[in-house]
Amino acid sequence: MYAQVFDRRRLALPLIFPAVGGLIYLNIFDAPQRLILINAGALVLALAWIALGRLPADRRFRLGIAWACAALLFVPLLTGPEMGGVARWFPAGPITLHSGPLLLPLIAVLCAREEKWGAAPLALAAFALALQSDGAALLALGLAGAALAWLHRSLTFAALSLFALSLTAFTFQDASLTPQQFTEGVLADAFDRTFIQGLGFAMMLFVIPLWHLVVDPQLQRTEGYTLAALLIGLGLAAVMAPYPYPLIGYGASPILGFGLALGAAALRDQLRVTELFELMERTRE
Repeated sequence: MYAQVFDRRRLALPLIFPAVGGLIYLNIFDAPQRLILINAGALVLALAWIALGRLPADRRFRLGIAWACAALLFVPLLTGPEMGGVARWFPAGPITLHSGPLLLPLIAVLCAREEKWGAAPLALAAFALALQSDGAALLALGLAGAALAWLHRSLTFAALSLFALSLTAFTFQDASLTPQQFTEGVLADAFDRTFIQGLGFAMMLFVIPLWHLVVDPQLQRTEGYTLAALLIGLGLAAVMAPYPYPLIGYGASPILGFGLALGAAALRDQLRVTELFELMERTRE
């Protein structure tokens, strides 16, 4: 039991460092207290799910959740709210949740090990994100598809990557919203203050999480690489265009989204046990 708790604590490391860095950023730049509390609350919920949450190991069930989440991405297009001709959000009481960063990490993690059928829910998600004109999420999905194509040596995931990246090219600058303070331009603000400060926030967004996802991961390799690709895509989009910065800028959605994904990911030791049972079942058949 102790080892299991320790493992799940380590599983949270890719989220803790950038999210806490985001709280530091909001405090340094005198963000309203409400924004700090929203990000802090999202982090508490995400860490609770990582520590305590579980999804069944059944692959069909997990793939079904991926399909359901991909379908949910169409809901904002039907219900709103809409801002500047863009509908990407779920209303959640006093706040709104950005649908792409909220659901895409979970969908990608649930599909990461599904070599045969995993690309299909992701393709549906890409179509919904294109209708939302969410170029940042499409770029992230395209990079995740490329990572999975390389890991699985899969033409299906390669086609998914090309599909998502092609949609990115059409939507990246489409229906751009007015940049929001504390959400967009985070690294630019930090570098304008001091170079060391900007470098520190860049490391908390990219270097430290990627280390825990790729170099010294606690989760399974395909899932770690997939989340790393998503983080790089969302971060690069925010650097290149007025898109929200994931994790270090104001916004509960990416914190909750990466928390959901990390909590749903299989630990490395858990994966070995699951694969052993699957091998025994195939042997019996």
